[in-house]
Amino acid sequence: MTGDNNLRSSLRRRLWWLREIQPELERWKFLSQKRKNGRRAALADRPNIILLSVDSMAARHLGCYGYARKTSPTMDRLAASGVLFENVMAQTNWTKPSLASLHTSLYPSVHKTDSRGETGDRTDEQARHRANILDARFRTLAQEFKEGGYATAGISNGGYAHSFFGFGKGFDYYENEGGGLKSSSYRMLQWALKNPGANFFAWIHAWDIHFPYMDRPPYNRMFTSRRAGIVLDAATRYRVNRGERPLAAHEREFLEGMYDGAIRYVDDLIAAFAGELERLGLAQNTILAITADHGEAFLEHGFVEHTECLYGEVLQVPLILVGPGLSGGRRIKPQVRLIDVMPTLLELAGLRPQADVQGVSLLPWISGKATNHLVAASETERGGGQIAISDGHHKLIQQRTSGRTEIYDLVADPEEKADMAADNPAVRARMEDLLASWEREAKYRADQYWSDRASENAEMSVEVVGRLKDLGYLE
Repeated sequence: MTGDNNLRSSLRRRLWWLREIQPELERWKFLSQKRKNGRRAALADRPNIILLSVDSMAARHLGCYGYARKTSPTMDRLAASGVLFENVMAQTNWTKPSLASLHTSLYPSVHKTDSRGETGDRTDEQARHRANILDARFRTLAQEFKEGGYATAGISNGGYAHSFFGFGKGFDYYENEGGGLKSSSYRMLQWALKNPGANFFAWIHAWDIHFPYMDRPPYNRMFTSRRAGIVLDAATRYRVNRGERPLAAHEREFLEGMYDGAIRYVDDLIAAFAGELERLGLAQNTILAITADHGEAFLEHGFVEHTECLYGEVLQVPLILVGPGLSGGRRIKPQVRLIDVMPTLLELAGLRPQADVQGVSLLPWISGKATNHLVAASETERGGGQIAISDGHHKLIQQRTSGRTEIYDLVADPEEKADMAADNPAVRARMEDLLASWEREAKYRADQYWSDRASENAEMSVEVVGRLKDLGYLE
């Protein structure tokens, strides 16, 4: 009798499965396959995305941003056919935290990759060979693209773009020894050709402009009329920025000329790269985004290189977008931020960030629907800790240790020469309120991510330390 009851119970469960569950399961399978097919079709219509970040390339040194020297004819041409953002603020003044902000759309005080240790501020060898790295809890641009159905590749020449620092996350292929832009762009195209038919996102980080500036003919003579016996290595930079080594006018002019020659070299390589995209039939369905992690100083405010200050020559970076749907030579005047690049590129590909980001998509500004300035903050642990915030009209810079505060009118004084903090208490109070509001929001975001533990501090490998020494960061 028990056996009959068990048999009847089993039959009832089977009938219930056939009547209730199996049709729903088949329906789910059908819809799932339909979604997959639709996704494949949608992906076929989506553009490839190439993000080219050029280390240390200041917007002010490009022709399309008003520079007199012919440093950037190719980028000028691309900007004239695509979209150029005239006022883009980086979120910090040096590479590692800036790239982290570029890839996560978060400020440095949130992702916490900033650190004074590995850039020579500390004399203790063991301490300065440790580094804060991008924690695994943060979603990156590559992860967003990969989960959106894109093939992903990242190519750099190591340094602070090395995968050790967390920048390899989300990439199907990541190259730490890609060489300069000439080699990196070639390797990127090789990778793309090995993935025919696949939509791809590729990131290239080029170091060709970074100090100590290259001495490559004929570019080393394009913008220099007189050579000088100076190399801007880590030791020289340190001494100049602390007033221990005066820099003669002809030395400054020589260094700036070498820097401009390096930009022209990169510009010629971009021309070759864009030509190859055309030749290979990739250009018509590929968006190329050109930007930088920070700019470069040449004594505009008493500093050389980029790690000592938060003035415009260091924080204003280019952003040029060219490709399908981005024609017409639009120039976007309102202030935007480097953290806005990630959500912008994702939306151009029909995707949205799955992470909680601090940047916004710039498509409303490209279409003309938005015309407002975005509040931009920049921060660094360098120089005792500094922070800057701008509403697009006024800019505040504050030294953390001393509390010294500077205020500039960016409309009347775009070169930030006349500090108005002492003479305009109302403007100062408003900008200090804006800074306090931003700090509260940043702390809230940081607490959400870091409530359980502190940021990870890891020992750099011999390979990473060696590459940073090659780039002049370490002695």
